[in-house]
Amino acid sequence: MLQRTHVVLSLVLGALLMVSAATGLVLSTGTLYEHFQVAPSAGQNVAEVVERIAGQVQGIERIERAPSGELRVIFSNATESDTVIADPVTGLVMGPYQPSVFLSWVRNLHRELLLGEPGRWLSGMAALALLILVVTGCWLLARRLGGWRQLLRPVPDRGGLLYWHLVLSRWTLPVLAILAVSGLYLAAISVGMVDDGQDVAPVYPAAGYSAPAAEIGSLPALRNLDLQDLRELEFPFDPLQANFYTLRTASGDGFVDASTGQWISYQEHGFTKRLYENLYELHTGAHSPIWTFFLAGASLCLLLLSGFGLLSWWHRKRMARVLSDNAPADQAQVILLVGSQGGTTWRYARQLHQQLSSNGLAVHCANMNQLQPHYPGAKQLLVLTSTYGDGQAPESASAFLGRLSLSKLGPELQVAVVGFGNSQFEHFCGYAQEVEHQLQQRGLRPLLPLHCIDRNALSELNQWARALGEKLRVDLHFTEQTPPETGQQLELLSRELFGEDSESPAAILRFGVKPLRRSYGLFLVRNPASRYAPGDLLSIRPGSDLAPRLYSIASSDEDGVLEVCVRKHPAGLCSPMLHGLQVGDCIEGVIQPHPEFRPSAGRHPVILVGAGTGLAPLIGFVRKNTHQRPLYLYWGGRNAQSDFLYQAQLNEYLADGRLTQLGLAFSQAAQPMYVQDRLQQDAGELVLLLKQGAQVLVCGSREMAEGVRLALKPMLQQLGLSIEQLRLQGRYREDVY
Repeated sequence: MLQRTHVVLSLVLGALLMVSAATGLVLSTGTLYEHFQVAPSAGQNVAEVVERIAGQVQGIERIERAPSGELRVIFSNATESDTVIADPVTGLVMGPYQPSVFLSWVRNLHRELLLGEPGRWLSGMAALALLILVVTGCWLLARRLGGWRQLLRPVPDRGGLLYWHLVLSRWTLPVLAILAVSGLYLAAISVGMVDDGQDVAPVYPAAGYSAPAAEIGSLPALRNLDLQDLRELEFPFDPLQANFYTLRTASGDGFVDASTGQWISYQEHGFTKRLYENLYELHTGAHSPIWTFFLAGASLCLLLLSGFGLLSWWHRKRMARVLSDNAPADQAQVILLVGSQGGTTWRYARQLHQQLSSNGLAVHCANMNQLQPHYPGAKQLLVLTSTYGDGQAPESASAFLGRLSLSKLGPELQVAVVGFGNSQFEHFCGYAQEVEHQLQQRGLRPLLPLHCIDRNALSELNQWARALGEKLRVDLHFTEQTPPETGQQLELLSRELFGEDSESPAAILRFGVKPLRRSYGLFLVRNPASRYAPGDLLSIRPGSDLAPRLYSIASSDEDGVLEVCVRKHPAGLCSPMLHGLQVGDCIEGVIQPHPEFRPSAGRHPVILVGAGTGLAPLIGFVRKNTHQRPLYLYWGGRNAQSDFLYQAQLNEYLADGRLTQLGLAFSQAAQPMYVQDRLQQDAGELVLLLKQGAQVLVCGSREMAEGVRLALKPMLQQLGLSIEQLRLQGRYREDVY
C-alpha cells in the first residue's frame, strides 16, 4: 500500500513538485548570493549605524534589514522618493536598491504558481505531497535495506536510476521533511487556515510625546540593540514634534520615545509569531548561509529524485509492456509472471518469453499483480520474482498473494518459482519462498523446486534454465543482462602458502591496486571504488557467464596492498586460478563496500570468531586496533604446524595490546577441537563480556556459523537475550559463505 501510494503520488504531482524544487533551488541560490554580498555586522549597534546613514540621506521614512543583512533605506523628500542600500558596517550609502524582477517572478511562481489564491492551495498540496513522499520513502528505504537500524548502511550497488534514487533519498530525507512541514505551514497561513501571530501588537502610544527630538545616535533603546536583531526601524512622521520611532526586532516590537530613547511600549513575540518566524527561517534559510546551502542542495536533490523516480518508473513500465508476441491469458499454454522492482527480473523474463515462444509455445507474460483467477488452457505457471529489501514483495508483486487467495488455480497447473536476491540479507529470497509456500498450499503441482539466485548469478540461473528446458523439451539459456562492473587492476606482489601438502592449501595473497580515476571534464578524480577497509569484499568473476566469487579483504587502502586469504578447492573455478598466480601476474577484481560487517564505534569489547580463511577480515580489525580496544579472537584451523594463518602477526598483536586474548582450536590436533568448542570452554568469560555489551563478529562457513550460534545460545539465555535480539541491536553480525 505504501509503495503504491509513493508511486501514484509521485506520478500525479510529480510536475508540481519539480516546479517547487526548481524554483526553490533558484531562490536558495539567490539568498545564498545575497549572504555573500553583505559583510557581517556582528557587534554593531543600531544607533551608531543609523546615525551614519541619517548624515547622508535626508527624509528617511524607514530602514529595513533584509535577512541577508542588507540595509535598505526608504526615503522621501521634495525632489525624490526612492530606496538605497547602505553598508551595515560603515553605514555608507552603496547605491540604489534594484530588486531582481526575475527573482520576484520566481518567488511568485514558487508561492502561488502565478495563479493567485488557487495557486497557494496548489502549493500547499505540493508541500503535503512532499511530506507524504518523505514518510513513505523513509519507510520503503528501511524495508529495502533490511530494517530501520540499517538506514545508514550503504545501498547495495547495482547501479541504475533506482540506485541513485535510493542513495540521494537517504541523505536528503531529513532536510526534505523540514521543507515539507514548514512549506505546508506557510501555505496554510497564506490561505488563512492558520494564524501567524502578526495581529499581536504593542500598545500604541497616547498623545503627548512632543518634546524636542534627541540625536538618534544617543537613544538608549537603539544603542542597546544589536544590528543583527533589527528587522525594521520606522522614523517619526513629523520630526519637529518628536513623536516616536516604531521598532521591530527579532524578539519583539515596540515604540521608542524619540526624545528620551526609552521604550514607550513593547510586545514580545508570542509562541505563534515565534513559530512562524522559525518555520519561515527553516523554509527559506533567510538568516543562515550554511542552512541556505543545505536547502539549495536539498532542492537540487529533489529535482534529481523526481527525475530518477519518474525515469525508473517509465523504464519499468517499458520493460513490462505487453510483448508483441504475447499470447492472450485464456489461450496460453505457459503463464509467466514477473515480480520486479528495478527491471532486472523483467529483462530475464523477456528472454525466457522469447525463447519459449520461438519453440512454438503460447506464452502469456505479465506482472504478478495481474494474476488472473483462472487460466483455462495453461499447463505450466512460471514465477520469476525478486525480493524487496529483507523479505518483502517488489512493487509489481505487492498484490499477488491477495489475488492468489481469491483465484481458482488448482492441481491442473505445474509451477516453478525462481527467486532473485542477495544472500547478505538474513531473509534471502524471502518473498520467493513465501510465494512458493502459498502456491503449494493451493495444491499446485511442482514442476521444479524453488531455485534462489544470488545477486543475479548467471550460472545459477542457467542451471534452472537447463532443468526447465528438460521438462519442457526446449533449449533454454540466459545471457548477461547488465553491463559488467568496472574492475580494479590487481598485480600480485607476494604470497604465503599454508598446508602446501594438503589437497586444499590456503594462501595469503597481497595485490597492488592501480587506483581507478574518472574524468570529469578537465578534472581527473580518484574513484571511491579504489578505497577499501578490512571486512570489504573483493569480487572476482572466473568467467563471463559465471557468478562472481567474493573474498573478504584483510587490509585497507592505507596499507598500500589489497590482502585476501584464499583456500584452494580442487573442484573450484576461481580459487585454483588464484593459487596459480605468480608474483607479477595481473587480474581484474571489483571492490565492494561491506560496512555492515565491521566493529561498531565505541569501547565495548568485540568478540571475533572465525575459521579457516575467515580469519582475513578479523586480522584486519585487529591490525587497525591501535587504540587497544578489548578484542577477543577465537579462530579454528586444521593443523597448528602447517595451517596456522597469520601466526607471527597474531603473536605480535598480543604483545603490543592490539589483541586482548587469542583462543585457538585445531581440528587435526591430537585432541581435535572446533572453534565452537573453544567458545563453550570460555563460556563464563564470554557471558561477562556479553553482559558488558560486547559485539560478536563471525566470519567463515555457514556450518561453522551455525555451530557458533548454538554455542552462544545458552550463554545468551543466562542474560535473557537471543541471537535475534543481538542482531537487532547491531551486536551480532555474520559474513558467511
